[in-house]
Amino acid sequence: MPTWDRRSPAALAKLRDQAVREQVRDVVAPFSPFWKERFTEAGIKPHSVSRVRDLAKVPAVGERDVCPDGDPAKAARLVVQTTETGYALHAPGPSLRKALWRRTANVDAYKRQVEGDTRATTYVFDGLGFRYPIASTRSDLDLVARAGARLWQVFGVTSNDVIVNALPLGPSTEQLAIQYAAIAGGSPAFHTGSDPEDVARTLRLVPASVLVVDAAGASRLIDELADIGAPLTGLKTVVLVGAPTPVERGAARQALVAAGVSGAVLLGAHAPSGARVLWGECRESAAGVSAGYHTYPDMEVVQLLDPETGDTPGADVRTAELVLTQLGFRGSALLRWRTGDLVAGEIETGRCSSCGRMTPRVPETIARAALVTDYKPTRGSATNVDLRALAGALVGRPDVVDWRGVLRTSQRDGADELLVHVVPATGADAAEVTVGVARDVRVAAGTLPSQVIAATPEDLAGIDADARGVQRVTRRLSVRM
Repeated sequence: MPTWDRRSPAALAKLRDQAVREQVRDVVAPFSPFWKERFTEAGIKPHSVSRVRDLAKVPAVGERDVCPDGDPAKAARLVVQTTETGYALHAPGPSLRKALWRRTANVDAYKRQVEGDTRATTYVFDGLGFRYPIASTRSDLDLVARAGARLWQVFGVTSNDVIVNALPLGPSTEQLAIQYAAIAGGSPAFHTGSDPEDVARTLRLVPASVLVVDAAGASRLIDELADIGAPLTGLKTVVLVGAPTPVERGAARQALVAAGVSGAVLLGAHAPSGARVLWGECRESAAGVSAGYHTYPDMEVVQLLDPETGDTPGADVRTAELVLTQLGFRGSALLRWRTGDLVAGEIETGRCSSCGRMTPRVPETIARAALVTDYKPTRGSATNVDLRALAGALVGRPDVVDWRGVLRTSQRDGADELLVHVVPATGADAAEVTVGVARDVRVAAGTLPSQVIAATPEDLAGIDADARGVQRVTRRLSVRM
């Protein structure tokens, strides 16, 4: 039987359609309070979502849809909440047969089977605009470990490698995923945290061959380790977690060279917001152009959508948002989950030109959390702006013909300012339009714009041409860089 990464397109499509059908019909729709309500409101019958292509019927959602007021406690509505009776009605074939046999032979054993599959036991915190918990059951952790074993295969890491995990300690997806990957891969692992002294102490103790670090702080940590004399020359692999940018990759490589490390392979890893597993770049592509982040097609469906409209991207959409559907997970039900990550280009399918794996691959140029950005206005406390919510408040308004949102640094006081330029429809009162837009943006995005400006199409063309201090994120949204 072909392994997880070598299935033919036809076999993979059949497997994924079945997994989508079971996830929607037997897990999400009946047992997640949020999704049960969402399906009812949208008039969607669970049995109508029976293939990957049918997922487009389900409205994509993000953290603001689940927790509109920013209260993280409402994320509990995502969690699958079943009973022993409900489990017997919806469990997939093999699990159901095992459970029913145990129910007949030993009621307590049946109860333990149901709890193992459906009771949340482990939580990590994630989020872009605010922190919220993501729940996992014991069976979910089995999937995390399985994905971790696959990640080790993609990285070319074996049980002979010794891992030093220098990611910040805490209940994060990345930390948990690396820990379970090491367990599943049989690799000795030391989870030190990111303090340089603790990392250096561990490197002196063990013959580490793999160093796992946060991409944003990788070069700084390597420099500090070199300054205090930590032995780094034995490293064969450095994993940069967090979709490293070209600048972060270059800085980490320079730091390794300066520390006397030659021949170490730099590999990127990434977990989108809400995910419970890490994607990784294959080792074979490290010497040339990255083949992208290898995903797990039997555990998830990765799609793209227009970040401004929430629809399937058209030909004029140059950057699209990653949307994630997790398959087989029984804790927090993430269906058509908007990750906030932007991708330029398509998700590659078919055979990887570097390693030959038949898995979908997300381009390595992914812009992590690009659609939720820091906002420090002159008045009020620092917060985040969800540009998706801003777009959602403007797209489809009958009194607005076109618009632009610009987040930039004020030349006057150095604070952030959020400007929304709108072209009122013919016959619409400009003052009423600007007031209505300001109100709706505040409700949807959680912050009041610095200014809402009634503009003409010529004004918008001038904004597009004058890009000083900002960079276009999507067609109508620009942020400072």
